[in-house]
Amino acid sequence: MALRTAQALRFRVARVLRAGGADDAKPRWTLPEADYHKYTYQPSIPDKHFNIGHWNYAPITMWLRARRPAMERVLGDVYSTLTATGSAIGSPIQANVDANLPGFGYKFLGFVGALIGYNLAVMYVQSRTEAWMFLEKMRLYALGDELVHQGFFMSDAEDSDTRHHKYDHDVERLNALWEEALSDATQARSFDKLCEHLAVDPAKMPIKDLPSPISWRFSMMPYGRDDPDAKTFSFAPVDSPAGSNYFLLDMGDAGDYIDRQDNKPNPIRKGRHMYTASYMPPTK
Repeated sequence: MALRTAQALRFRVARVLRAGGADDAKPRWTLPEADYHKYTYQPSIPDKHFNIGHWNYAPITMWLRARRPAMERVLGDVYSTLTATGSAIGSPIQANVDANLPGFGYKFLGFVGALIGYNLAVMYVQSRTEAWMFLEKMRLYALGDELVHQGFFMSDAEDSDTRHHKYDHDVERLNALWEEALSDATQARSFDKLCEHLAVDPAKMPIKDLPSPISWRFSMMPYGRDDPDAKTFSFAPVDSPAGSNYFLLDMGDAGDYIDRQDNKPNPIRKGRHMYTASYMPPTK
């Protein structure tokens, strides 16, 4: 019995525990040159690579780093100004809301009431101005329709065909008038009978006005990126639009909205939303 008790109370030597560990876990004041990232708590780069140029750094990187304090100061001041202004405006409103609408339920009802009141106000204004806006819309439509009938939106080919058609019509009318006048004068054997056909009835004028040699049309206005008449002054290359949109990983160029040139080739143009990294709206 005593032997069994002595075996339970025997002593053992415990394992020695030391602070620290391997070489990479020892505290130090500086970062070693090799494997410096093992001694930091977050991804970082040495100061010599941060403050001076590097073979893999673009110049804009160093330029931004040099101006980062000023930019952070400007952004911080703008943020503080906006938050202070918002607080100065919103605090009285929030205090009034809390005083008159305590609890979430009253605030929710107040929000719903504000939405209903906004809709009623919009409906009231629309009911008072709908007739005037409809008349204004019809007036603009009448002006556009008048320009269409005047040929303002005709192309060069359409204008040429219209002029040629009017010329043929006038030639046919004048030839018929000449044949009729010559026939009547021949039968009457009188020159005065021929001159009677020169009289014009004011109520039946065959020609409303003399055709202008130049018709001012919309297509005559200079437009387009490459049209020299549309450029008063040239642009610096840095201010000119890019010729391609390679930075969006898209095929094709940037297109030209004025010239109605799409920025996508024909196979992709029909399904641009499936082939573009950033959706660009189609041109007219």
